[in-house]
Amino acid sequence: MGRVEGKIAFITGGASGIGEHTARRFLQEGAAGVVLADVDAGRGEPLATALGERAMWLRHDITAEADWQDAMPAVRERFGRLDVLVNSAGISLPSSIEDATYEHWRHLHRVNADGVFLGCKYGLALIRETSGAGAIVNVSSTMGLRPTAYLAAYSSSKASVANLTRSIALHCAEQGYPVRCNAVHPGAIRTPMMEAYLEAAEDPDAQLQAFASVHPMQRVGKPEEVAAAIVFLASDEAAFITGVSLPVDGGYCAA
Repeated sequence: MGRVEGKIAFITGGASGIGEHTARRFLQEGAAGVVLADVDAGRGEPLATALGERAMWLRHDITAEADWQDAMPAVRERFGRLDVLVNSAGISLPSSIEDATYEHWRHLHRVNADGVFLGCKYGLALIRETSGAGAIVNVSSTMGLRPTAYLAAYSSSKASVANLTRSIALHCAEQGYPVRCNAVHPGAIRTPMMEAYLEAAEDPDAQLQAFASVHPMQRVGKPEEVAAAIVFLASDEAAFITGVSLPVDGGYCAA
């Protein structure tokens, strides 16, 4: 029996990177259905087809409240319920406080913070109504716990996710809802987001080594390693875990 046997999961950013690997892991672990929610139809639609009948593609902008209002009824119509919400979608753009424009700041917070807020608000409503043991897992970042000078807006947006996660966990516990809320904080992970940084670098190999060197384990992470942590937190094995910020970072936050 799989870790998430029979559960229905809604995964933002499900077309690639951590979101894609999380969807694959959910299905491997027995999920009855996964919703791949993303703006990238070019990747998401064929991925859902390849994953089979338990996968549902949904063109979805996490920053649009109307998309969230439409998504939850669509999930209910297809699967009848929602057990797990994984807020994986996000963006990373560098800037120090002096380099950042207000537009840059607002853009990062709209995607990384507002998008997670909307997901939790609307996802929670369906989970508490239809699931007997629900879970929300938010993907933050090590920068939300241990920021750097060149990621001012990004670090702030991801710290917002960490504190929102704790607030939701406390709220659900106080209200007696059968819903837990936790966050994972990935370090440098080899995803399309990292590939964009490498492609922009003068020396991609040196840049990759630079990413690896900040982790005590001296390597970058794999998206499937983050997916494994997400699936654990979503599973009934983590039934007494809520409000946690779990680094998946090769020791970065411990150093």
